[in-house]
Amino acid sequence: MPHSQYTTRSQPARCPVDHKAVERAARALPGPLRRGLYLGIGSLSVGAGIVGIVVPLWPTTCFLLLAAWCFARSSPRAERWLHENRLFGRYLAAYRERGVISTRVRRGATIFLWSAIIVSAVFAAGHLWLVALLLLVAAAVTAHLYSLPGEG
Repeated sequence: MPHSQYTTRSQPARCPVDHKAVERAARALPGPLRRGLYLGIGSLSVGAGIVGIVVPLWPTTCFLLLAAWCFARSSPRAERWLHENRLFGRYLAAYRERGVISTRVRRGATIFLWSAIIVSAVFAAGHLWLVALLLLVAAAVTAHLYSLPGEG
């Protein structure tokens, strides 16, 4: 991947998916089938994003961005619901528009991540290699969260 596609402080990372090719392939489908496919993928993506809110290391933002993209092509009502949702609408808009994560979201994600990792490490205490792996992954995710540009 060229260097220009990596995340910088001023610009969010570019998606590795060729959206134009996907759009061309989708346009080959009949309208109602295409809208149904986009709506289905968007709905599954919202579900996967919600799982990511409570499961450490499971991504949230990428699924919500995919859902927004799919809903924009299938259902104005679903797209409006996603962007106006009180749980993740503002968070999604901040990341989509400015590539930033709020301090509150970053702090909450970090606290939840480390809490879950510590509980998991207690249960895996007999396997030192697993505890070390859990701590390493948590440290890497924390570093990633704090490498993203923030907003107050």
